Amino acid sequence: MADFPAGERSIPDPPTDEPRLESWGEIAAYLRREIRTVQRWERYQGLPVRRLQIGKLGTVYAYRSELDKWFRERQPRPENGEEEDSGKTANGDLVADVSVSSETDRQESKREASGKEAPPPRPRITRLHITITVLTLVVVAAALTPTAYFLRGGHFSPVHSATGKIRLVVLPFANLSGDSQQDYFSAGLTDEMITQLGRLDPERLGVIAATSSKFLAGKPIAEIGRTLDVQYALEGSVRRGGNQVRVDVQLIQVSDQTHLWADSYTGDLGDILHVQDEVAAAVAGQIRVALPVGALGANAAKGTARTINPEAYDEYLRGRFYWTNRGDLHESIDAYQKAIQKDANYGLAYAGLGSAYALLGQVPYDDMLPSDAKPKARQAAERALQLDPQLGEAHSVLANVAFSYDWDFETAEREFQRALALGQNDPTAHLWFSHYCIVRSRLKQAHEENSRTLALDPVSPLFNTVRAEIYYNARQYDEAIAQGRRTIEQYPTYWLAYIWLGSAYREKKMYKDALEQFSQARKLSGNHPAITALCGHALAVSGDKAGARKALADLQLLRQTRYVSALYFAGVYTGLGENRTALDWLDKAYRERNDRLVYLNVDPMADPLRSEPRFRDLMTHLHLP
Repeated sequence: MADFPAGERSIPDPPTDEPRLESWGEIAAYLRREIRTVQRWERYQGLPVRRLQIGKLGTVYAYRSELDKWFRERQPRPENGEEEDSGKTANGDLVADVSVSSETDRQESKREASGKEAPPPRPRITRLHITITVLTLVVVAAALTPTAYFLRGGHFSPVHSATGKIRLVVLPFANLSGDSQQDYFSAGLTDEMITQLGRLDPERLGVIAATSSKFLAGKPIAEIGRTLDVQYALEGSVRRGGNQVRVDVQLIQVSDQTHLWADSYTGDLGDILHVQDEVAAAVAGQIRVALPVGALGANAAKGTARTINPEAYDEYLRGRFYWTNRGDLHESIDAYQKAIQKDANYGLAYAGLGSAYALLGQVPYDDMLPSDAKPKARQAAERALQLDPQLGEAHSVLANVAFSYDWDFETAEREFQRALALGQNDPTAHLWFSHYCIVRSRLKQAHEENSRTLALDPVSPLFNTVRAEIYYNARQYDEAIAQGRRTIEQYPTYWLAYIWLGSAYREKKMYKDALEQFSQARKLSGNHPAITALCGHALAVSGDKAGARKALADLQLLRQTRYVSALYFAGVYTGLGENRTALDWLDKAYRERNDRLVYLNVDPMADPLRSEPRFRDLMTHLHLP
């Protein structure tokens, strides 16, 4: 770490044992000026502001005594017997007239200096300043037409929409604790900030989701602005020591990379939920000044905050980290369970637990029998809603379980609509609803929902892959191939993208190309059973029956060490033309309640079975037309 002066100035040694003003916000509050005014004073007038550089990040601080001295040196000499300390008000606050480049600032200073009444005490910088200032600046700005970016020709190109939203990206907070084991904590706080900001006014404020934010971390602000079509970027850093945490943040206007505002939050981790709710309520009040009455979303200010066990919150962030990255869903579940053990009334932890179980019990994760995982997902989501009925994440889980496990599409539709109303900026809700629309043969609507997820998370490999899946199920194979190629070009190690590229090739009878894609996916996935089954099916329809039998043997071998869905065997037997055996395995998949069964309603791979009475009976039992 290095203490260095601004520009070419040198600042004398700091006062001993004097508390510091720790941010531009605190300095501006002490001087009772706008942050930008104070920054100009530092740049052009020599205001004694110090900087602390930590790696690539830096922060500012100042001492009151040095600021007071700087002001006194710029006071006019006393005339007509005035007192030397006339630059101070009755309570000792400085109201000096400082010469600056802005005429507005000069007039403001003179008005303050000539006031006869003592000004109110300096405002205390609180945790509210972080998001209040961010969103006030964002939502009162002139609305610009946003753009959703999709992969084209190896790079992201704009596809304009007419939603008229202001768009903001929260860049990953830097972990300045010096402990890489705390990376999950800074990542979790970033996600929390994204979620809180996304709830404020989803009709007018679009907040970029975490995946795109992480993917572009470290890129120049101008490049981030072009790629994500955002007008504002919020960046910051986190320092944590025990249960004490400090977050430094700054808001950047992307068009000219102006640092509009900076502030810091320091406090106890146990009060974090109360702070978040307090921030939401305060920002909602600010938004009402600029937007029409009734414009605020349902989650603008939930008013449900409470003090939380710091250890529970820490485990919650750990669980969220693993779930967001999809790195280890078992670790995610373990962390959420520990959070609940430490705080049995932690609604968000239950919602997270439900989301993790929902994924673990479905393709392609399928590390648990659906009959084990999905009921646990539902139980956790229901408990979350008992604690907080406004948790959109929990409604999404119930919707997921309803259509993929219960085959109750009426309930699923209702829960999805509730989830989307509560979380318009939640990409997971839009993702799962787009899958629901695929199953219901509403492929145009699925495409529209996918566009919404991409607007929220433009560079997500998953959401770009889902677009190829939608094209495939719509039997638009050329479009699926083009989308799959673009996605793989950008994310060559993302094995899920190879599934839909290979499947589209297979349906066009381009078997060599299909098998090349499946083979690559098999290597990248670590021989996942879903890819083994797709390889076996493609080998079968290409005429390589021996290769298909070998894939069946491989699936049986995998079955000895992990859960392998009966659906995978059915797929290979369908390719071999052994429909009776394929339907026997589909009956087993029905008893397992495999989530991909409902996709057979539209999946071209199931076409050879559609004339079979047993297949039609299966669709009837799944409540599908």
